[in-house]
Amino acid sequence: MIPYFPQPEVQLGPVTIHAFGVLVACALLVGTTIVRRRATAQGLPEREVGRFLSWILIGGFAGAHLVDRLVYFPRATMAEPLSLLRFWESLSSFGGFLGGTVGALLFFRKHAAAGSSWKYIDSFAYAFPFAWVLGRAGCFVAYDHPGRPTGFVLGEVYRDGVVRHNLGLEEAIYTTLVAALFAVLGRERRFSGSFLGLLMLLYAPFRFSVDFLRIVDVRYGGLTPGQYGCVAMAIGGIVILMARSRPNARTPS
Repeated sequence: MIPYFPQPEVQLGPVTIHAFGVLVACALLVGTTIVRRRATAQGLPEREVGRFLSWILIGGFAGAHLVDRLVYFPRATMAEPLSLLRFWESLSSFGGFLGGTVGALLFFRKHAAAGSSWKYIDSFAYAFPFAWVLGRAGCFVAYDHPGRPTGFVLGEVYRDGVVRHNLGLEEAIYTTLVAALFAVLGRERRFSGSFLGLLMLLYAPFRFSVDFLRIVDVRYGGLTPGQYGCVAMAIGGIVILMARSRPNARTPS
């Protein structure tokens, strides 16, 4: 059992630096570095890779905030519409996935050369779990995803004195395993789309399962918004792997 501890923070004058923010910043640094190295190694222009990352990150953060406010907290948002403009507050991971996807599609429409889109996508998909480990570690120290009471060895005492699942920690551990798998698979050339499809298939079932443990998320028809996103993600992963693994669609990534 893990004892409760407040999120570490450092006060620098009027500014408070939280451990969550530091870990998210580290996640962005690690993720973008891996994407740049992998994409440029495949012959993609470094400047265009930077643009690609900008489109995804801007779309991702915007989508993460808007989906969180409109889907998870619709009543609170209607009562305070200006909360939609406070993009530094309340983020949804599946909103980030959706917004990042929109950003990538806009980038491909405006900038990417014909035939290069899957190289960009797979570079990002490969790097994602390495960054996501740090992001979810931030959720762990902030303890912002408390779950149901548990006797699990990794359970943590919550603010209410009850030992609960710390879903940020559990997802960080699972994602570490995914990152290790990708590190092994990434040593050999694979068909374009393989890492994106595999990432979607590996993440969706795990996230669907642990969402049943969440205690604060809104539910529609008995399922969280994330669980509906998991169903779509799993289907998308299957479609991508089936379509991209065909001989006439294979382009080494």
